[in-house]
Amino acid sequence: MLCNTAAAAKFALAAGLLAAVATDVVRGEGSCAAARKCCAGQDTDCAVTHDVNFISSQPCYCDHGCLDMGDCCSDFKDYCGVLDCKVGEWGEWGACSTNCGQGTSKRTRSITHPPANGGRECLDLEQVRSCRKEGGCESQRKKDKISALRETAMLLPSRKWSSKRKAKTYDVRQNLKTYVEKVNKDEYCIVFTVSKAAKACLENKDTWELRKGNEVCVSCESKAVREKLGGRCSGHGVYDLQTRFKAVVSPHCHGRWERIRLEEDCPCKNGPSFIFV
Repeated sequence: MLCNTAAAAKFALAAGLLAAVATDVVRGEGSCAAARKCCAGQDTDCAVTHDVNFISSQPCYCDHGCLDMGDCCSDFKDYCGVLDCKVGEWGEWGACSTNCGQGTSKRTRSITHPPANGGRECLDLEQVRSCRKEGGCESQRKKDKISALRETAMLLPSRKWSSKRKAKTYDVRQNLKTYVEKVNKDEYCIVFTVSKAAKACLENKDTWELRKGNEVCVSCESKAVREKLGGRCSGHGVYDLQTRFKAVVSPHCHGRWERIRLEEDCPCKNGPSFIFV
């Protein structure tokens, strides 16, 4: 009687295992542990297939190449010791990199467990964002004003050289006294009135707008922004005071102009006539 009971138990266990294997096959799953397979690189011989009489399935793989192909067996990572990178939580944002004007701030996170045996690499460990500090800027503003009076705006015609093809919402800089800026943009437009211009400006179709009494709109694009000047373009002028300009495409075209306003919508309505370089 006992022998019959033991035999029945063994039969039931075998039937259970067979059913489990069949279930894995139906689900398209396989077991690296059961097959005792774990291969380096990409090895087509490191496949696990099931063929239980009338039931069969596509093979799954136990080589490290399956991570790229996406056809690993369900227990591949556990059996072969594959560990994805794990990172901790983000830390606090650090201090702004500048004492005056626009700068950057960053935060980091650390690796809690490095990847192993082909596991996923770590995600970004550092993030950077823009920041702005207004305190202690008064002395810098005075220096900027003196600098701006001495600068010569170097210009290129925007229709040929501008990197902008679509209108965007640009940053608006106030004059050097107030110096109010938006944090998330570093581009803006300025309108000047030409006070004096060399005759050579009228001889070139790219510079003919630079004539006495004409209003000229100039775009300060991000590539021309100078961090050492507090996040502005060189030659952007000062209100109510004359500064100099010079056209790069026509070296003999130069003159003086006066800054009269900033445009809230940049590019200007008809597009900026020139860009700072």
